[in-house]
Amino acid sequence: MVLGLSSFRPASRLSTALLAIISVLGSVSGVRAADLDSALAGQTNLTTFRELVKDHPDIFVNLPSGVTIAAPNDDAFDKLGNYDEWRENKTHVEAILKYHVMTSIVSMPSIIKGDSIWAPTLLTDPKFSPMKGGQRIILTKQPGGEVVLTSGFANRGTVVVEDVEWAKGLIQVTDSVMRVPEGLESTARNAYHDMTSFLGALFATGLYDEVILPAKEVTIFAPTNAAFQKLASTLPALSKDELKSVLRYHIVPGQVSQIWELRNESSLVTAEDKHSIRVLRHSNFIFVDAAQVLQADILVANGAVHLVDNVLNPKGGNNGTKGPDVEAVVQSPAFRVVGTETVTGTGAPTPWTEFLPCTVSCPLTETVTRTDPTVSVTRSVVVNQGGVGPTSTNGGLGARCTGLVGVGMGVVVGVGGLVAL
Repeated sequence: MVLGLSSFRPASRLSTALLAIISVLGSVSGVRAADLDSALAGQTNLTTFRELVKDHPDIFVNLPSGVTIAAPNDDAFDKLGNYDEWRENKTHVEAILKYHVMTSIVSMPSIIKGDSIWAPTLLTDPKFSPMKGGQRIILTKQPGGEVVLTSGFANRGTVVVEDVEWAKGLIQVTDSVMRVPEGLESTARNAYHDMTSFLGALFATGLYDEVILPAKEVTIFAPTNAAFQKLASTLPALSKDELKSVLRYHIVPGQVSQIWELRNESSLVTAEDKHSIRVLRHSNFIFVDAAQVLQADILVANGAVHLVDNVLNPKGGNNGTKGPDVEAVVQSPAFRVVGTETVTGTGAPTPWTEFLPCTVSCPLTETVTRTDPTVSVTRSVVVNQGGVGPTSTNGGLGARCTGLVGVGMGVVVGVGGLVAL
């Protein structure tokens, strides 16, 4: 999906957010007799959510004034398919319920068509989201007027009953249980397979543990697998330090930048020695350096990911500049291609994915020492199981095992479940 300026009107978005939050202040300041249970009971299809509210008084009894609750209807819970098992994991259920409570009043009629709001939620537990102000949920008004909520793993739900009032705010009835955003690894493996090359390269260089996991807030520009396939003979020739430099240039630490915040001619300071990438908006398209944004605002536990069509080069492109060719249908690689033209697509090999951690049962490993002109390395590498150890061209990079999907509490609980960081 190619995103254009028609989808991102920066001047209108701040006003949209303000309108959605403050336009109902007059009604909110008035007295509302309905408590939460009464308001939920007044809807015909919220039996399951109402029971969950009663089961978790520690979350709902002392809610502050001025909140918006996304209440999944009974059909939404039916879609889980394993509700009884899902409900038994109290820690995860509590996290999911907190994720359904926005910490401001967001009125659906006040959102402008085509605009989005990133609404902070009550989910502030650092095990699930280290971001300041709580994990976000995205609300977008479609051209037809319906509002769609987007959560982790691109899980989406539509608001089917709008602006149900109760004493402390509003209730928005939805047709899906939202999913708490998970770490980059789990998100790429399970929902956005087109950035597994980027993920594998991060693991190969150690940057996943070094930069991604510790980041409390981060914006990531992840090249597609096709972008890496175009450079399948080029990037492996780089030393480990050179490859790390390239990958760090795709990471903006310390901030979460939604796509509408990327202003024309603005710059973002990256993790690569404070070098900056440049944002350009042209016609209906958004570029960062010589890459076009293909899909924006992918939620992860500690920030946002924007999928781009090119591997960014901190030293500039082949033309000596970092800017795109705005007239081109497809951007040329920002690196000089080595060797013959590389095939792209699902039928072609996907570079770096051999470095992804195993996720089911780790094969046996042995410790070996290998030396090449750039690095001497001693580490455990996979043997006789299809694993890849250090080579003369990859700067001593080796595969590793981490067990379940993601590092940490690798627990997947179906639709609406989550994996902690």
